[in-house]
Amino acid sequence: YAGANTDAKKEVLVWMPRAMAMLSIFGSFFILYDTIRTPLKQKKLLNQMLATLSFFDIVGSIAYAFTTLPIPEENYLYGSKGNDKTCMAQGFFIQIGTIACFMNVSISVYYLLTIDCGWKNERLMSKRPWFVMPPIVVGLVFACVGIPFYDNLYLWCNNA
Repeated sequence: YAGANTDAKKEVLVWMPRAMAMLSIFGSFFILYDTIRTPLKQKKLLNQMLATLSFFDIVGSIAYAFTTLPIPEENYLYGSKGNDKTCMAQGFFIQIGTIACFMNVSISVYYLLTIDCGWKNERLMSKRPWFVMPPIVVGLVFACVGIPFYDNLYLWCNNA
């Protein structure tokens, strides 16, 4: 339990990730709203990538927010009420959330091409599938391949 030797410390270990996940969810909802609120903003590749990143961050953050709830009860962790299937589901959706990290790579490449190489939005939009699809495909592959390996990691379920 990461050195938590009292029930109060264990409770804090369970609730702190929930609080941080909620902050992440609210921040990602704001970014999602801001990037798709007008048709002009929706046409920009950067906004499309930010919206995609925010969507997958929301998915992963929701999974993190459950912390110990999906962990099998027989593990006797604070707040655990789940079973092997709920643990596996949480691990899968936490892994889906890593697509947001992969989208960051695409956004970095976008900035490189925009700032260093002088590419305009029209040229970038012609390459849109190469910015959006690889992060999603890689993230989905990792999430699916990891299914047999999702297990209890004390505060949540993920690749063990």
